[in-house]
Amino acid sequence: MTRFEPIVIVGAGQGGLSVSYYLAKSGLPHVILDRGGIAHAWQAQRWDSFCLVTPNWTVNLPGRPYEGSDPDGFMPRDEFVAYLKEWAAGFAPPVQEGVEVTRIAGGAGDFRIETSAGPICTEIVVVATATFQHPKVPPFAGALPSRVTQLHAEDYKSPGQLPDGAVLVVGSGQTGGQVVEDMLRDGRRVFLSVGAAGRLPRRYRGRDCIAWQRDMGFLDRTPNMLESPTHRFVGDPHLTGRDRGASVSLHDFRRRGVTLLGQCAEVDGETVRFADTLVRDIGAADAFADDFMAKVDEYIASSGIDAPPPSADEMFGGPTTVDPPLEKIRTLDLAAAGIGSIVWATGFAFDFSWIDFPITDDLGYPITDDGATGVEGLYFCGLNWMTKRKSGILYGVGEDAEKVARHIQKRFWHSASQTSRREG
Repeated sequence: MTRFEPIVIVGAGQGGLSVSYYLAKSGLPHVILDRGGIAHAWQAQRWDSFCLVTPNWTVNLPGRPYEGSDPDGFMPRDEFVAYLKEWAAGFAPPVQEGVEVTRIAGGAGDFRIETSAGPICTEIVVVATATFQHPKVPPFAGALPSRVTQLHAEDYKSPGQLPDGAVLVVGSGQTGGQVVEDMLRDGRRVFLSVGAAGRLPRRYRGRDCIAWQRDMGFLDRTPNMLESPTHRFVGDPHLTGRDRGASVSLHDFRRRGVTLLGQCAEVDGETVRFADTLVRDIGAADAFADDFMAKVDEYIASSGIDAPPPSADEMFGGPTTVDPPLEKIRTLDLAAAGIGSIVWATGFAFDFSWIDFPITDDLGYPITDDGATGVEGLYFCGLNWMTKRKSGILYGVGEDAEKVARHIQKRFWHSASQTSRREG
């Protein structure tokens, strides 16, 4: 049996909840559908040692900006999950848990939503499933021997999940770097397949790198400022909030015994082959950090800011003159190296093909104007780079959610007024 709901939000993450917050303030009836529930992704798809990568002051949820005693700290997973649930409890969002949305079809303003709990009709729908929904694993992973335990980072919790022995981590973005740190602290021998990710100093010239990005306007950059639309999907530079925030460095990993490898290219049983990309990608990561620090220096000088010179701790992470020559390994025998497990820190892909409307660009990414699509009544919230760089993070999602809610309010009351006139 099909039921009707005036407004449906798909997803109970920070994007969907933020829209719900503003709709609730306006008294607009709505429901939120989520296959897990509030904070499910944060709780189920983050590892045990996970901490926010951005400082606590960036937690800028509607009606609940961070006001705790540690604004420059980094909340661990469980603390943030509790924070998110406590915030949500304050406005009691109408979340229906365990409901998976499989299709949005119908016509503009007359949507039919197929769900695991049956079909729903609605006039307004907000898709707040975030940008990346599906873990990416290279197709050649299936050619690995069955004795090798494989986990995508989405399912990784701690080193205790893995059999004894060395570990190959594939991917050196924020997640890969933090998994490597976990393995080193567990005393594992670690091999790291390095990808194309930048590096940032956690702090520079007395301030956190995210604070500099905010002040220099980096977080308010708009998509049209990017050299290419594909840059919306570039992996974040390696960084961590663990230990109250620390720089992550491929050079440091190497000094601590991690074997660095190029990008995974091919698997043939126990043999894994790597592309000749290692020197290039390490150099690009260093150049990313150098460019950021140069921009901060320029900003300080042009703004007349009284900032200290960089300290030795802040400059940690770069290459040194005493580093031995980099060994470029192109082929690795997993068994000979004692590798019994692989963690795929290879990111996630987006897929909006379940929405039966022409609302995506050539890359398959939704086209929106402040969250509104070209289809009347269909909106998005929580997407990376939806309106600005900060759209997909805790610092900016509330700003976008308020814009989406204003769109919905106008449409809802206009529709209600038209109905009232017709009935009158």
